[in-house]
Amino acid sequence: MKFLIAVLTVCCCFLLNGYSQNNYAVKGMVIDTASSARIDKATIVVLNAKDSILQKFSYSNNGLFEINNLSPGKFLIMITYPDYADFVEHFTIDAAKPSYNFGTIRMILKSRLLDEVIIKARVAAIKIKGDTTEFNAAAYATQKNAKVEDLLKQLQGMKINQSGVLIFQGEPVSKILVDGEEFFSDDPSLVTKNLRADMVNKVQVYDGKSDQAKLTGIEDGVKVKTINIVLLEDKKKGVFGKAEGGYGTDDYYVTQAMLNKFSPKQKISAYGNLGNTGKVGLSSADNSRYGSGYSVGNYQGIGTPFARDAGAHYDSKWNKDKQSINVDYKIGALNNEGTSSTITQNNLPGNFNKRNQERNFEGYNFNQSMNGSFTSKLDSMSDLTARFSGNEGRYTSGSNSLATTLRGNGVLQNFNTIGSTSSSENKNVEASVNYAKRFKKKGRSISLNGRTSFSDGSSDGYLLSETAYYNTAGERDSINNIDQYKPGRSNSNRTSAGLSYSDVLSKRISVTAGYNFGLSRSNNDQLSFNKSSNNQYGLLDSAFSSEFELVTLSHTYNMGFTYSTTKTYAALGSSMSDEVSEQTDDFLSGQPFGRKFINWQPYASYRYQLTKAASLSFSYNGYTYPPGWYDLQAIRQNSDPLNIRLGNPELKPYFENRFSYNYRVYQPTKDQGINFRGWYGTTLNAIVSNRTTDSAGVNVFQSSNLKGKTPISWNAYTEVYGHATKLDFILSINFTFSGNTGYNYINNQLNKTQTMRYAPQIDIWKNKGNYSYNFSIGPNYSANSSSLQRQIDNNTLGYFVSFGGFTKLPGRFFIGGDLNYSYSAKNEVFDSPFELALLKAHFGRSFLKDEGLKISIIGNDLLDQNTGYSRTSYSGSFNESRNTTIRRYFMFSLTWDYSKFGKSLQKQQP
Repeated sequence: MKFLIAVLTVCCCFLLNGYSQNNYAVKGMVIDTASSARIDKATIVVLNAKDSILQKFSYSNNGLFEINNLSPGKFLIMITYPDYADFVEHFTIDAAKPSYNFGTIRMILKSRLLDEVIIKARVAAIKIKGDTTEFNAAAYATQKNAKVEDLLKQLQGMKINQSGVLIFQGEPVSKILVDGEEFFSDDPSLVTKNLRADMVNKVQVYDGKSDQAKLTGIEDGVKVKTINIVLLEDKKKGVFGKAEGGYGTDDYYVTQAMLNKFSPKQKISAYGNLGNTGKVGLSSADNSRYGSGYSVGNYQGIGTPFARDAGAHYDSKWNKDKQSINVDYKIGALNNEGTSSTITQNNLPGNFNKRNQERNFEGYNFNQSMNGSFTSKLDSMSDLTARFSGNEGRYTSGSNSLATTLRGNGVLQNFNTIGSTSSSENKNVEASVNYAKRFKKKGRSISLNGRTSFSDGSSDGYLLSETAYYNTAGERDSINNIDQYKPGRSNSNRTSAGLSYSDVLSKRISVTAGYNFGLSRSNNDQLSFNKSSNNQYGLLDSAFSSEFELVTLSHTYNMGFTYSTTKTYAALGSSMSDEVSEQTDDFLSGQPFGRKFINWQPYASYRYQLTKAASLSFSYNGYTYPPGWYDLQAIRQNSDPLNIRLGNPELKPYFENRFSYNYRVYQPTKDQGINFRGWYGTTLNAIVSNRTTDSAGVNVFQSSNLKGKTPISWNAYTEVYGHATKLDFILSINFTFSGNTGYNYINNQLNKTQTMRYAPQIDIWKNKGNYSYNFSIGPNYSANSSSLQRQIDNNTLGYFVSFGGFTKLPGRFFIGGDLNYSYSAKNEVFDSPFELALLKAHFGRSFLKDEGLKISIIGNDLLDQNTGYSRTSYSGSFNESRNTTIRRYFMFSLTWDYSKFGKSLQKQQP
């Protein structure tokens, strides 16, 4: 509690940092010139008279308005209202006249409705047209050498949530473009973390169309929240980059560099990274903010890593922009090693057992990839697009573990040691081509597509294991030894081709139809060899070997209808896939096992634009999922003798239903809004796990289709946010309510698990050119139950507090930091509470005229609490682990930002 009070005290100090000013204000009343009627909800905007930088927003309340908490100075007031001419006037407030009263302001009705709503001044801050919100970067002050991410944080409606995801108007951003083109397409944070803010002319945020809608010109209801960074003309030609180097205690170090050369028709970029602080790529772990990203070896915070990676980007346009190419290349390697200690409790009908495992591990991952696209406008009515991608990976790993399992009464059940080494490599290649032809009739088009892919992989491994089994009296019954060589080989290829046709049936109704043919073949051989009399691995163990082949032929048909007006959009359609497969395993019968499925994917959606600021939408999606080959393959695996997985070739597909809703209100001039969204899902013929645990503590897992029961899940999210005018920060109050009902089998008895989670949260943030802060706090409560262990109370209560801040100090000094604190109370499963406080901070100074050189002292995990501890619960089991991880260190860092461009038009903070 003392720690929490200290945290709140520090937060209050930061909050009050932006409030130490007098209450300067402007007020007045807005009426109609002709009728003298008061105008309600007119937009009131205050801008600096010198540079027109946006200061405050408000709306008139029954004609009256008052904007407080201004600084002294010269300003512009602008008042807008639909169908009325804008009112713009200068005013000054100072110590002699801290409040300016405009009295009655008479608005004049326009003769026609404006096509777009523009906040006008010498520098326009925001423009809204249709579903696109456009921000003028010149209206927002940033530090010298600030990055695009620093600019985005200041934009109305934009924030980064607790998980680091970039959010606009309550929806996550999925794609970031530069001048309408992809730039390191699989890692958008390379744009936000490395492109300079002073290069930006405009930031456009919109709901992008799907690839199919772009080709056909007909909406299909699929929306992708997209940010397009439009560069200044004088910044489209030049060179810029950055370099960083740092060395710290315990031999932690980091070096990285990025160099970019831009021209109006061409972009060339390259970067490199080397370090052992867990940072992979120039964007660190930030690629996860966008739902996908490039990660060498997928470092997840466990172990001590050594990473090195590099990448390059090239895009170019020619022939009056009719042809273009876009290519990315990345290469990287990751070494990682560490230890882990895990306690797992497996629940059984009326009983349980507990497993303690100690493990050390090491691994090496190498990966290189290339992807690109070529686009050609053959004429004004047709386009050709070709895409390619390739990936190569090599992996080696080794581990040793020691585990003991105790029965619920504390009697030893088994003892197990495992030593294993493995190496593998794989290659993947994919290519596709699409031709689209639009006809003279608007909305009528046809497209042809083809795709082919190929993958090839091989592996080698050795397994050395000894397992001792004990009876109920704790006396050893038997010992099982495994000493095997395990080579493997896999390959697959897939070819598909199809066409789609779109047409307009009437002014508001459109139709799409398509057909796709697919053929795939995959082979997966996993062999096990025991040692022969000459001490060579020459004896094939057929019980743990397989030669698996799967051939699948599919025909997919789809049709959909859309209805669209200025306020309403509706869609209805479905796809149907006729899939025939033949499965063979030479170590079983050797006879083909045929399977035939009809897979449906229906969809329906409805969206209504209630007002310019509010929209309401509903949607339904159905999905048919076939079982994966790993669930189908009937082969016993002995890589872990105490946990054996069996295949089930009789598995059938399962079907998911998902119903969603979304209600959103957003007022950009006041940066306030309301979000209500959620979904409800059911699963028919669900594939669930059946875990059988015998008297020796051996777990055998096999999947099966669930009969007579329907798993369900749901999520409801509510958010209200807006400016807190007194302290001039953004306040967000949100609440998440989610739950699920699932099933699994334990020793052939059906186990029903239910979870309900409640998570209210308060967020506060403010971002200015010279300082910023953010604060979040929220409790959470999970109610968990299991039908086979009703006597166990696994309900969990906890809360979190996070705070981050940055400010520039006199003399070009700066300071910043982040604190994340979490607490989980004890319960009947975990007999002690768990709390963790992670504190990071940095302090430094800028040098050179453009402040491009920065020297910093960085502290990681200052409280030295990151012990690598975590605990989780699953259906029928509980897990507690401690792992090697990166802990406290201090680092001296030097960063240099370099650029050679023309004069910037964007306001820079001194």
